[in-house]
Amino acid sequence: MKSAIVLLLVVACLAPGINSRACCSDGWIAYKDHCYHIGYGTRLTFSAARVYCQSLGAYLVRLDTFDENTFLKGFLKKLMLESTWIGLTDRTHDGIWRWFDTMSHATCSDWGPGEPNSHGNEDCVNFFVDNDYNWNDSTCHSKYTPLCEKV
Repeated sequence: MKSAIVLLLVVACLAPGINSRACCSDGWIAYKDHCYHIGYGTRLTFSAARVYCQSLGAYLVRLDTFDENTFLKGFLKKLMLESTWIGLTDRTHDGIWRWFDTMSHATCSDWGPGEPNSHGNEDCVNFFVDNDYNWNDSTCHSKYTPLCEKV
């Protein structure tokens, strides 16, 4: 009986048109066809946060739509979390913001007032708690909570 239930869950997760919300692993949050993981209690540099997400089979969050950004921002506010890394950087070319995992340009943005400002070599981006979780550029050596995503 247990194997039949497990098989049913696997089929439901893989079937086209089935909402993947039921298919995110424990500790992951579902939104549309993506799963998100917050590294609670973990504060890492941008590079270490990328490795952390990779160890989970994921990547630092890549915000493809404003709706996705709004969902995650609202979720972080409800949890009253500290600032979290997202996968956006301009390390390759100053002022050209790209998603680290794909090197594609951001298709939406939610910069806080006066951001990005590149004070002191700020090449990596986070949801910044002190700026109502709007995007903020920070030094990549700052330590924030990783926000991971996988499809």
